[in-house]
Amino acid sequence: METTSNIIPEFEKLLRLKLQLNNCKLRKKRQENNYEITTPAKDIFLMYWGEFPEIKLIYQAVGIRTQQTAVYEQAIRSHIKSCVSSIQDIMILTAP
Repeated sequence: METTSNIIPEFEKLLRLKLQLNNCKLRKKRQENNYEITTPAKDIFLMYWGEFPEIKLIYQAVGIRTQQTAVYEQAIRSHIKSCVSSIQDIMILTAP
């Protein structure tokens, strides 16, 4: 079975591609397993996990939370879920 060191870069690559569809940017923070997602509306979401794939997404209050913020949050959560599912499918297919 794939190790976490192989899974995380693949997850990050998939998520980065999906976020680009919404013109969002993914930036890895200095702390391990911590990322910052910025939307075109300048909303910031923090994504992190202790045990992959239990990923947490938190809105970083930098301004007024709008309806557009909620739309981006829903899209980001959907992208994360899709990427985790894809990684889990790959793990099942490559298992001995």
